[in-house]
Amino acid sequence: MSPLANQDPLAQLNDIIAPNTPNWFPPAPIYWVLFFVSIALIVVAVLLFKKVKKNKKRQQIQLQKLQQLQQSKAEFITLNQLLKGCALAYFPRQDVASLHGEQWFDFLQKHADFTVFNNKQTFLARLYQDQQQTCQSSDFNDAKKWISALPKQIKKVQKDV
Repeated sequence: MSPLANQDPLAQLNDIIAPNTPNWFPPAPIYWVLFFVSIALIVVAVLLFKKVKKNKKRQQIQLQKLQQLQQSKAEFITLNQLLKGCALAYFPRQDVASLHGEQWFDFLQKHADFTVFNNKQTFLARLYQDQQQTCQSSDFNDAKKWISALPKQIKKVQKDV
């Protein structure tokens, strides 16, 4: 018999070597995906918040101008200029600046959920009369409702298209 035959075969084995604990870096690919999706969501949320804040501030400025006009008992044409300026703040200049008369009234009416300034004939008559007409309280109320509802009406019109 050989001297090796009496030895324990397990004594020839090396000790079990435990694997190293995994390093935290680089993380698994799913964590990279979650990281970049989270960053993208944060950026989108910040951009939306800025847009909403900008629109809210724009609307408040227009409403303050309207209040100043109301206090100074402005003429109807001045109120119309305020509405045109408000529309120019929300829409591209080439879409709004050239509108006048019936087209302008139709634009106002398209972006309102109520009848603005009673009706088209009354609006046009008051806008283009030789005598300057002061605004009535209903005119200011209509303008305030139109300015306040404009962002919602824009979204509504965009959904319908």
